[in-house]
Amino acid sequence: MGDEKVMQTLSKFWNLVRDIFGFRKNSKYVRSYLNDANIKSSIYMSFIIIVLEIWMIIRQLHEYVVPNWSTPEKYGYESGLGLFYGMLSLYFLFIMCSLAMLVFAIHHFRKKDTQKGLTINIIVAAICILWPLFMFLENAVGDIKGTTVNIVTLYLLYFSMPLLGAAILGNTIYRKRHGENSEVFSNLVIVAFAIVCLLFGIKVGYSDYISSSKPKMIICFLSMVIFVACLLIWRPYISIILLTGIFMGFLFMLKNYNPDNLAGKRIWLEGDEINYITFLVSLTMVTISIYQQRVAEATKDQTLIHDAIYDHLCDIHNVRYLADQVKQIQEEADPAKKDWMYLFINITNFKTVNDQKGFDGGDQFLKDLTECVKNAFPTDLVSKLTDDHFVLFASPVNLDEKIENLKEAVSQLAGGMFIRLKVGGYKPNKDDTPNRAIDKARYAASLIKYNFSTTYLEYDNLIDQTFKKNQYIVNHIDEAIENGWIRAYYQPVVWSKDQSLCGAEALARWIDPVYGFLSPNEFIPVLENTRLIHKLDACIIEYVCKNMRKALDEKKPVVPVSINLSRLDFELMDVIRVIETNIARYNIDKKYIHVEITESALAKDTDSLKAIVNTLKKNGYSIWLDDFGSGYSSLNVLKDFDFDVIKIDMNFLTGFEQNERSKDILECVIQLATKLSMKTLTEGVETKEEADFLKRIGCNRLQGFLFGKPFSKEEFEDKISKKEFKVSKQVL
Repeated sequence: MGDEKVMQTLSKFWNLVRDIFGFRKNSKYVRSYLNDANIKSSIYMSFIIIVLEIWMIIRQLHEYVVPNWSTPEKYGYESGLGLFYGMLSLYFLFIMCSLAMLVFAIHHFRKKDTQKGLTINIIVAAICILWPLFMFLENAVGDIKGTTVNIVTLYLLYFSMPLLGAAILGNTIYRKRHGENSEVFSNLVIVAFAIVCLLFGIKVGYSDYISSSKPKMIICFLSMVIFVACLLIWRPYISIILLTGIFMGFLFMLKNYNPDNLAGKRIWLEGDEINYITFLVSLTMVTISIYQQRVAEATKDQTLIHDAIYDHLCDIHNVRYLADQVKQIQEEADPAKKDWMYLFINITNFKTVNDQKGFDGGDQFLKDLTECVKNAFPTDLVSKLTDDHFVLFASPVNLDEKIENLKEAVSQLAGGMFIRLKVGGYKPNKDDTPNRAIDKARYAASLIKYNFSTTYLEYDNLIDQTFKKNQYIVNHIDEAIENGWIRAYYQPVVWSKDQSLCGAEALARWIDPVYGFLSPNEFIPVLENTRLIHKLDACIIEYVCKNMRKALDEKKPVVPVSINLSRLDFELMDVIRVIETNIARYNIDKKYIHVEITESALAKDTDSLKAIVNTLKKNGYSIWLDDFGSGYSSLNVLKDFDFDVIKIDMNFLTGFEQNERSKDILECVIQLATKLSMKTLTEGVETKEEADFLKRIGCNRLQGFLFGKPFSKEEFEDKISKKEFKVSKQVL
């Protein structure tokens, strides 16, 4: 146990050392981030250098060159031109070096190359490469001379320029070919620029030291070392080695120089050495601090970028990344991918996995499923949308085989669970955005969600027409309500005893200026899927109340009207407030409004729905249970809720004449309702035989085509006025 703690302590210590001194391997993103940060630093430094050197040139011209143009021998030159070049050549070199670095750095961060930008890079690179030619000019007019260190440093300065130019040229060519910067050439540019800065500092600082009894230009050397330290922030151990080598080498040069040309021998003070070493340590700590800060920022950015384009659970690209990649492919117009298409993959009944394996098991299933998808489509772009939904941009070559392989893999992964693979495909055109194309592939997959014999469906013209119609419905529901395109049609409800009219059911119809008459089967499922159904139902409630008020004001006969509420209405709107508001606004007696609630709406969350239903009943509304028998929880619903009327589903009448059992079931249901003090209504009555049977077994109300189809308000009122419908005096 003790040895284990010691090992853990040593491990933590080694990790700390690796982090501090930069021995830990960085990711490609972090390396690129550090390189870009160094290049950004070079922008500011090169600009500062250009300004300073221009100022130095002006100063040299004003104090030395112009006043002594006619007496250059005072400074050891044979001509004014020699004086000019000898005094200023170093500054011109440094300005050109900084200008080249500035041009390169600015171009480095441009997202798109331009011919002008590439040309400028090539020009400055060429000038840097040819710059050593000026050394011969300097020798011709100024006779290069001085100490060995000075001469060697000057030569190194001149011949560092071609290194800088070659690195810039290399990166320019690489970027032209590959569309991105080269990490190697970018680093070489920074190194070359740092070398020039360092040599310049050594040249100026050392020259001043050996030629002056009170040297002051040592500050130039220290400034250049700061520049180099900030330019070459890669890893702390490199900074330590680099800065220590520079300082120790420069101090060795200064301490071992014997200035014979000075009147008095300069004495190297111990305090100077302490100051320089203190400066070295301080600068090293600054570079380490900058490195740690940049690595932390890069790691944070890398995490954010990863999270932005990856699904965190399955570690696979998300749809945002896929969309960006597709846009890039489309911009490049790769002929090999011109026929590629979008695939939307859905695993139906995934809830079963969580139910049987728990959420941890469900997460592992998704991870395994991700591997199955990637293995089935190894050369295609694969991304995850949400949960068990995947989006691919894939080649159509061998598509059937790929889907079949995935289907088999999913079947094996599912074991005995009843889940199915559904794939929708769509071939985009040039006007499709990725999001729009994905929606179409998803729509195709949704059409086969409950078709167990079909795995793949491709979006075609017929589907496109339906898709556009559905999009139109979603986009124009508010306009349809506002302009009165949506209205209620009334289907008669009669008493079974004499078939007199005792009410009507309000059924939504959409008469559209573009598509004409839209059937409920066309727009109701769309509005339910998009969670907009509450707008339709609220519109019908107001339509019924408004027209009932008008009929009452005109002294026309009125009958109670039942309105339908879906499960989503209770989630998306305040049902009680909507009904009560319209009742109060149009001053309608509550006995004229019956509320139909489908059995499926009451299958879950019964406590909250029960409270709403009880409130409606308490407020005086007749509550009807719609589509009784269509679900599997009917008896539980009868146990938990107190309804006024049970509306028996029309499916009970299917095969009425041939199936005696349906008669027995109907009779039992009606007897059960009577026992529970509930009235009954059977919908879907189409024949006189059905009506007579239902009357005989005690069903109170009847509805169906035998008594009338759904009519518009005008048709319904007209039939009442013409006494085609006999209005019962008993409407409750």
